[in-house]
Amino acid sequence: MEQAWRRKRPVGSKLEEAGFENKNGVWEKRVPIMAGDFELVVRVENEVPSFHVLDVAFGEEYIGYKVTDGEFALRMKEEIERVLKTIAQEAFEDVWFDNAQANRIAHRILEAYGDEPQFLFKNDEQTGVFRNPDNDKWYGIVLARKDKTTLLNVKLDKERVKMLLEREGYEPAYHMNKTYWISIRLDDTLPDIEIMERVGESHRLTQTSAKSWVIPSKPSVYDVEKAFRESDTITWHRKASMQKGDLVFIYLSAPIQKIRFACQVVEADEKAKRMKLRKIKRYDDEFPIERLKENGLLAVRSARHVPKALETLLLEKMGKT
Repeated sequence: MEQAWRRKRPVGSKLEEAGFENKNGVWEKRVPIMAGDFELVVRVENEVPSFHVLDVAFGEEYIGYKVTDGEFALRMKEEIERVLKTIAQEAFEDVWFDNAQANRIAHRILEAYGDEPQFLFKNDEQTGVFRNPDNDKWYGIVLARKDKTTLLNVKLDKERVKMLLEREGYEPAYHMNKTYWISIRLDDTLPDIEIMERVGESHRLTQTSAKSWVIPSKPSVYDVEKAFRESDTITWHRKASMQKGDLVFIYLSAPIQKIRFACQVVEADEKAKRMKLRKIKRYDDEFPIERLKENGLLAVRSARHVPKALETLLLEKMGKT
């Protein structure tokens, strides 16, 4: 169950928003489970999370679920896992790499394109691949060299590669084709904004015409159901590279955890980072989180492309196929 916190780091402001209380430097949150007969006590001390289960009736720690495999223990484990995953999403941020600039760039890529690094190589937790989910083409690879320096490989036009190799911070591509790929040192020699320009150039080489997105919405922060009852068109913060005409599916996060609306971008203001969404369809309970995972959408923490299998099902329910 501790897997919920793997590659994650607690964020103080998010912990508070998620209902944690700070007691002498230790963050703590108590969540009723099993119809209120038990409490899951989650603590974060020195950025290290831990948890235990409290038997409410006796006021002491309960460990029975750890030593038995009965139906009751199984249900408790499932509920604990669900709560921990929700807390991890609400109060922690992703930390994929040991290198600070690599993590900053990874978060910028997630914000811009909705793609998280994928760790495809066994026993290698520092090589993360960014690839376009529509065609699986790679457009960025973070990797650590033997001398412990961290690099980002991007694919560019060969003339661009030649020109950039004359500048500080760029090197011949490490473990890649040196004609079309180049390595960028992630040691703060180059500012993040310049590195993201190179990522953008590389990403454009892999783009396809697919323009279906899914974006998350927290019911506790914004009542999108109410907004669409009042109007078929709402204003939203423009995510990633969404353009007029793109399809956007709105996922309502915990406690609902379902895709609820299909929309279309009718206006996109790149400068103001706003867009207008027109509701096309309201889904009922056809697309809960379990079905999303079965069709390739493992998490919805920010805007991202819709996997093809899931897109087909969503369009079918819209009457688009």
